Amino acid sequence: MFEKVKQLTESCSCGKKHTLMTEEFAVEKDAHLLMAEYLKKHGYTSPAVICDENTHVFTHDITKSIDVKAVLTVSGKAHATEVFAADAEDFIRKHSPDVLIACGSGSVHDITRYAAHTMDVPFVSYPTAASVDGYVSGVAAMTWYGQKLTFEAVPPKAVFASPEVFVTAPERLTASGVGDVLGKYNSLFDWNVGRIFTGEYYCPEIAAITREAVDETVEAIKRRADISKEEYTTKVMYALLLSGLAMQLAGNSRPASGAEHHMSHLWEMHLMNEEVDALHGEKVAVGLNIVADTYKKALLCGLDYDKIGRIELEKVFAKGRISPVFGELTEPTLKENLPDGTLSSSSLAKIKLDDIDRINKELAEAAGVLPEADEIINLCTLADVPVKPSDVGLPSDEEFIKKSLKYAPYVRNRITLLKILSAADII
Repeated sequence: MFEKVKQLTESCSCGKKHTLMTEEFAVEKDAHLLMAEYLKKHGYTSPAVICDENTHVFTHDITKSIDVKAVLTVSGKAHATEVFAADAEDFIRKHSPDVLIACGSGSVHDITRYAAHTMDVPFVSYPTAASVDGYVSGVAAMTWYGQKLTFEAVPPKAVFASPEVFVTAPERLTASGVGDVLGKYNSLFDWNVGRIFTGEYYCPEIAAITREAVDETVEAIKRRADISKEEYTTKVMYALLLSGLAMQLAGNSRPASGAEHHMSHLWEMHLMNEEVDALHGEKVAVGLNIVADTYKKALLCGLDYDKIGRIELEKVFAKGRISPVFGELTEPTLKENLPDGTLSSSSLAKIKLDDIDRINKELAEAAGVLPEADEIINLCTLADVPVKPSDVGLPSDEEFIKKSLKYAPYVRNRITLLKILSAADII
């Protein structure tokens, strides 16, 4: 897997020079021993570990084979927030490690990669669950003073994943990882939408890597009853790492995050709902089911290009339009969508309807990656992944879903079909 990905750093048909910062992978038994060898080989002498209360137990194997300088165990529910990020930075200042070890799942890794970036310390990854695609990501998804944001960060120098560790994770975490992978059906489509409508950079070879991750996961889901738990979980872990590497190659999260993730991020901001006991991948899966169905219906009816061509950016980004939902986060949300404070900096401003026939043709081709609603539901059911908002404790009424579709695009300054449909008041 890793060798195939590395080939794209040497040559790619898109013409862009791709880079990988993650230099070593190991998904095998006793991976902590390989991690010890790696640290010694590269001259790291003062490693420190960041974990949470659930994953602290896995630090025992690490500390037996590695002379660890200190361990930070994040207390409570280790959400990736400004509070825990500050704790990690203080930890680094106090102990001055020359490398960090992220021992945990998604939030621990986001906290670690953020602090590693701000404090200029490298880190290695020791994932404890096949639950998220962000292990090798170069960005950190954080809830920052209530707003869901993506921060520049650093990917791990290496990944060491022990099946005997991540296979013991609650099955719900693995199901969340499956939901995160299935969401790529839509993120790949939305990435292509950006290319079709704005000429945004798009690499078919990177997209193919992400699609391989999805296909391998789907195959594992369909064979789940006939293979061991270890084989199933390992396949999910490989898919998550593969999609993470695709993000590294692209230089952003485009290959793995579209409107389905924006729906999840909106719900994680608790603007229209109370906090719910739901994992990121679970909410992504619910977002996928809603968004994919919306897209299929919109494309079937044909897009209203007259409305799209008359999108009024002043109206779309008017405080009065979004303040009833975003409240005190209205200003930072507008800043996310208009980084330099001007309407021209919005992704919507770059839409060009110069050739409707071409757009329709390419949209139809791109939509081929989107499964039918029944197929998505079946895959989710086989993998014990939530489907409806009520499955994760969210309201399931039509009004909540409608508001989610309308306001989720404001989470990121990024073109998706949902952003176009919302801005044009088509949904």
